Amino acid sequence: MIIDARSLTPDDVLETQVCIIGAGPSGITLAVEFANQNFQVCLVESGGIDCDPDTQSLSEGVVVGDPYPDLKAGRRRQFGGSSHWWEAQNGYKEYGWRCLPLDEIDFEQRDWLPYSGWPFTKADLDPFYERAHRVCKAGPYTYKVEDWEEGKAVRLPFKSDRITSSMSQFAPRAPFTHEHRETINESKNITTLLYANVVEIETDETAQTVTRLRIACLSNKQIWLKAKIVILATGGIENARLLLASNRQQPSGLGNQNDLVGRFFMERPILSCQLIPFDRKLFDLTDLYDIYNVKGTPVMARIHLTEEVLRRERLLNNGTQMFPRAKPRQREATLALRSLLAAIRNGKPSQDWFEHLKVALKGVDYIVAAGFWAAVRKLPSLRRGDWSYLPNEKQRFSEFEIFYQLEQAPDPNNRVLLSSQSDRLGQPKVEVHWRLNPIDIENALRVQEIWAEEFAKAGFGELQFPRAGEPLKFEKEVMYHHMGTTRMHVDPKQGVVDANCKVHGISNLFIAGSSVFPTAGYANPTLTIIALSIKLADHVKTLID
Repeated sequence: MIIDARSLTPDDVLETQVCIIGAGPSGITLAVEFANQNFQVCLVESGGIDCDPDTQSLSEGVVVGDPYPDLKAGRRRQFGGSSHWWEAQNGYKEYGWRCLPLDEIDFEQRDWLPYSGWPFTKADLDPFYERAHRVCKAGPYTYKVEDWEEGKAVRLPFKSDRITSSMSQFAPRAPFTHEHRETINESKNITTLLYANVVEIETDETAQTVTRLRIACLSNKQIWLKAKIVILATGGIENARLLLASNRQQPSGLGNQNDLVGRFFMERPILSCQLIPFDRKLFDLTDLYDIYNVKGTPVMARIHLTEEVLRRERLLNNGTQMFPRAKPRQREATLALRSLLAAIRNGKPSQDWFEHLKVALKGVDYIVAAGFWAAVRKLPSLRRGDWSYLPNEKQRFSEFEIFYQLEQAPDPNNRVLLSSQSDRLGQPKVEVHWRLNPIDIENALRVQEIWAEEFAKAGFGELQFPRAGEPLKFEKEVMYHHMGTTRMHVDPKQGVVDANCKVHGISNLFIAGSSVFPTAGYANPTLTIIALSIKLADHVKTLID
């Protein structure tokens, strides 16, 4: 059952056994796991089925430090949450997301990485990763290259054991934007509240047990919700914000007795560099590194340093994706055409439209070819994937652009705080302090150096990248992978939640999502978020009478 909270009587008091705050991928996964159980569940979502600009404005905030995009643009207040932003290629006009698990080394305490170490291993999480694949409607739970190689799609033959390849999979976004909503709506034990903003978590006088939630609507209506168990699943920024704002019994905020809530905020910048092939045959050797369909699953190989090298060189995790690119003038023409078409679609012709047109015409040979092959492939023009299986199409490429994500080291000074500014509900907005530290930059430079050496040694090409003292080249400053702000640790002095994601010192408050990650790893966080949510759901089921 779905209820619009704005239709309820002011100061209504609702009761349930389990409350999930947030209907993003984590909250939806929890609800699916709880569906048709013998206890009542309430799923509380700030937005509605569709995105509402007024509700979305509640995600506004400021960032102090390094360049960072608009905070509001990286979070989505509606049923499905951030899954509505996912735009990875997943077939013909079908969008999805890139999924892969964290590596074994990501869970370890590494003496060269301060604050590292999870309270369990990857092997402990593997059964939940496998179940997460079913929730996500992804392919089989295997990321070994040999399970996906076929025909000409084989791994690149590097000449040493410093560098290797493994796989990523792509899964559809529809389960989280639409399909699971039907399962939740049809479940007799789940009630979903929309347009319901939890603004305070109330506890008893000792701040050891959550007693009720205060929920506000933009219509100036307020209601209350009592639950035996509360699970906070509002994302890496909002989880910390709500704990800090719930400061009636504990002035520093709930779970913040050791000043850890909001700290260790981690992101994932995307950097780029160019690989200039020594021989055009490289385009015929990289089919496995395309986004393409194998056995019904879209996959793509990635290149990364081996764990042995990470240990020996004391480096953080890393990985690359390779995308073929046209000559610089043709690339500039493509970008100019995109800008021109976007301005026309938005009904706001740019003042420099004539300059965009001139640049686009200089690369008309490439644009026509791209349009032709897009029609043959039956894919939207100029998409990144599905380029490898049409040999003639490869003739229009001259180089590879290397996109690489790097693990950011946890730093207590990168943090989420409450701002002095208030939102439309009178709640403090967030203030995010974030920057890349020398350990992050030095790691990026060394990883690039090793890649360059190995690409050249294998005879593949010259990797062109910024050197020490030169600014890093960013494809995106961040990926909106908000992690670490309610980190997991068995010791309350080092983490906000324990190994079961329960807030230290509070008997019935749990946290789901990437805010519990102690370290970031290289992998996109969503698959791990979903695996941890399934693990948490299993634990909560054991607590219900």
